[in-house]
Amino acid sequence: MKAAIIKEKRVLKVENVDKPKITDNEVLVKVKASGVCGTDVHVYEGEIPIAKLPVIPGHEFCGVVEEVGKAIKDIKIGDRIAVEPNLFCGQCHFCRTGKKHFCENWAAVGLTRSGGFAEYCAVPRQAVYKIEDSLSFNDAAFFEPTACVLHGIERSHAKLGDTVVVMGAGSIGLIYTQALKAVGVKSVIICDIDDNKLKIAKSLGAEKTLNSKKDDVVKIVKEMTYGLGAEVVIDAAGAEQTLNLAFSLVQNCGSIVVFGVPPENLKLPVKMYDIYRREVSVIGSFTNPPPTNEQALKLMATGRIKYDQLVTHPVSLDQVESAILKMRDHTETVIKAQIRF
Repeated sequence: MKAAIIKEKRVLKVENVDKPKITDNEVLVKVKASGVCGTDVHVYEGEIPIAKLPVIPGHEFCGVVEEVGKAIKDIKIGDRIAVEPNLFCGQCHFCRTGKKHFCENWAAVGLTRSGGFAEYCAVPRQAVYKIEDSLSFNDAAFFEPTACVLHGIERSHAKLGDTVVVMGAGSIGLIYTQALKAVGVKSVIICDIDDNKLKIAKSLGAEKTLNSKKDDVVKIVKEMTYGLGAEVVIDAAGAEQTLNLAFSLVQNCGSIVVFGVPPENLKLPVKMYDIYRREVSVIGSFTNPPPTNEQALKLMATGRIKYDQLVTHPVSLDQVESAILKMRDHTETVIKAQIRF
């Protein structure tokens, strides 16, 4: 089979390799679509210590079951499935207390074992989720990021009628825009520095789009909220500028969700007195714990989240390194690159 392999830092090769052999508790997936995530760019750059190079990356993918391990009784050949890449031991403190996404023995498809940048992938049964026939493979590849977004919304405590500011109009910000509307928030205000992305955000339901290089974001958000600020600010960019700005946009007793991955050593000049006096909650949102996976599949099956405008760069396996470089170097507006087989 053909596979894209990150051999070492900044060295990616597309090669013919043996098709994976499965164990009794695995299925062999014929991959149909695989998203290229910012994490894959970090793996390519050698910035993810847990990634065991050489590795076939890819953790946002779906396909058709080609083989089934002997111990598996509830999955059959031909089933359409999406993959949840996080793998849990089920025995540590966090697994036993409902916090599997902090598993002390965590592993991940596409990082610690081969992933979806290949024609076939062996996947443990715990990572396999059946998908509706009505859900296209191109859409189903957004299963994992959609589940992550739903966890972020859950962590935010956003309520019916709230105003939410989303910082960043990449694929995650655009999924947030639609998912927030689906759960009943009154207004989604989305900020970015790319007018092309903001145009798409508007078409997907954002009440207001703001270019933070051109617009007075704080003034406009305050005007739209009667001088109060937004109940929730979700940072989907992970940048110092957006995280700093969030404190000026959130209202008293509001929530700031840190969703975009900030630099590991980033420190902000936050006044702790302001957090105390204004009762602002600063909340982390990391990956997608199991309950949000089922919720994501149900939401995706309704068709209320539109993914077609998010895929700006559909690519072949041979083009994946070019897509990674465009994402890294920002030479083009890449909302989402997706490998299609």
